[in-house]
Amino acid sequence: MKNLAATKPKQRGLLKPHHALELLAADHRSALGMFADYERLRKSDDSAAKGKLALRLCHLLTLHAHLEEEIFYPAAAAVLAARGAALLGQSRVEHDALAHLMHRLEHMAASHALFDATVAVLGSYFRRHTEEEEDELFGALRRTNLDFAGLGERLASRQLELATRPPDRRTFREGRRVMAQ
Repeated sequence: MKNLAATKPKQRGLLKPHHALELLAADHRSALGMFADYERLRKSDDSAAKGKLALRLCHLLTLHAHLEEEIFYPAAAAVLAARGAALLGQSRVEHDALAHLMHRLEHMAASHALFDATVAVLGSYFRRHTEEEEDELFGALRRTNLDFAGLGERLASRQLELATRPPDRRTFREGRRVMAQ
């Protein structure tokens, strides 16, 4: 009897294709982990550390929302048609609410009395948004013929492009404002 492992070609150096829903769910888990880290840090008086983590969270969430709105939601709308319009509309409204909270955080000193509360509300909204998105939208998409691997590759490529872009002056100004004591 042949060893089946020996008959398979070795794929050294080749990357496994990205699955769109797995990539987005991994982003969700990463952000939720950062919110948990912030919650542990919240009890400390280290405003600088809280400000850095909050800015990293805002950056991650902004990048994630950009990917969803630019690539994922249009692809989902194409295969879900009218069934997905309500789900996608709700997701976009939730992104607007999250963006508003992030804007407030980016313009608030980490030592501000409402900073921790704003991060907590952002985390609560994001948790709810991801649960609904993964249960309802991802569930509906799994029943379609969407090319998850092709979409995942587009998302991963764009994510890398956005994540490696050099920061602009506005980003540095916002960071200084948050880090101000």
